[in-house]
Amino acid sequence: MGAIAVLDSVVVNDRPGRGFGNVLEIKENPATDLKWFEREHHTTWYRFRAPVKTTLTFDIIPQDIEDDIDFLVFAGNVPGICEKILAKEVAPVRSNISRNDKSLHSMCGLSKEATEEYVRSGVGTSYSKAIEAEEGDLYYLAVDYPQRPRAGFTVRFHYDPAPPPPPVKEWPQSLVVEVTDSLTGTALEASLTIEGMYFDSVVQAKGQSRYEFKMDNYRNLRINCLRKGYMFKSLRIKGSGDELVRVSLGMVPIIPGAKVVLDDIRFVGNDSKVMRNSEGSLYMLLHFMEENPGATIEIQGHVNGPAIKKNNPELIELSAERAQMVFNFLVVNDIDPARLAYVGLGNAQMLYPNPRNKAESEANRRVEVKVTSYGDLATPSGPPSRRSSH
Repeated sequence: MGAIAVLDSVVVNDRPGRGFGNVLEIKENPATDLKWFEREHHTTWYRFRAPVKTTLTFDIIPQDIEDDIDFLVFAGNVPGICEKILAKEVAPVRSNISRNDKSLHSMCGLSKEATEEYVRSGVGTSYSKAIEAEEGDLYYLAVDYPQRPRAGFTVRFHYDPAPPPPPVKEWPQSLVVEVTDSLTGTALEASLTIEGMYFDSVVQAKGQSRYEFKMDNYRNLRINCLRKGYMFKSLRIKGSGDELVRVSLGMVPIIPGAKVVLDDIRFVGNDSKVMRNSEGSLYMLLHFMEENPGATIEIQGHVNGPAIKKNNPELIELSAERAQMVFNFLVVNDIDPARLAYVGLGNAQMLYPNPRNKAESEANRRVEVKVTSYGDLATPSGPPSRRSSH
């Protein structure tokens, strides 16, 4: 289900997911069901543990009072829980599917005052009964918008008694990231996301050209950088024991014909289904398109086929389906289809024509993004690409 790990008492989601992801875990339930949604609509999954033996409550606070948010809570200490939710072999321990109450700013959640474990669809209380949790108990929270989200939401977790404050940690390694224009060397203010710095969480920072962080040794990092007017950039840093890790990111101005490889978008073999760990690259591309409304792009799909004749029709079709998956993701997230084209290039441009291992084969199954125009500039026309009618 690709649940996001919660490591703090406050979770802010400014960009709630559109759609249900790769797998529709919850579906085909009657509208009168007491415990379940009819189906997932626009859903984000979280997982969290009770830090101490406690009474667990939380508030889900929409940024827009018009948004109606429902939720389910599952006890997660169950082997294979994702498959068991799909098969309905486990049931929620709490749910609230009631209509949003604008007098409460459309908030919902769990509270000590509530008496009902489950609140069905329709007019009803916005809060369900608190959970008595043991230290270390694992839970899954599904936050669902029945209608397309207008804005994001915040989840505030409350524990009674509260966990003790964490001990102050001495971090042995410093990471310094400096962002510049690759042509002039001028410092650039840019937004960063860093994966791998801390266990199961993503660091976000913006508004500076130089950043300094503290972290443990031997952390393998993926640094993503975004700045309006520039191609977005991703860089992998191998962990080390050095006291100081210095990273320089040279950002390339957007020009027609410039390309970026979405190297973290990975596909199941012989399928257009994207693997769950690909979401970071998809959202980086989405943010790039949002930050640069004058950019149009061509999404190019590639496949791994070292033993198959170049550009076999089946491989071209598969690579087109992979490019279309990225196209569909952007359209669902409100990018104008007129700014997008997609094309399948089959196995004609494999990065590793004779892959020696799984990693090289996966690298061949990739998506590249080429800028076709930016503002008044346009790249020379090439072979026709598939447009939004596909």
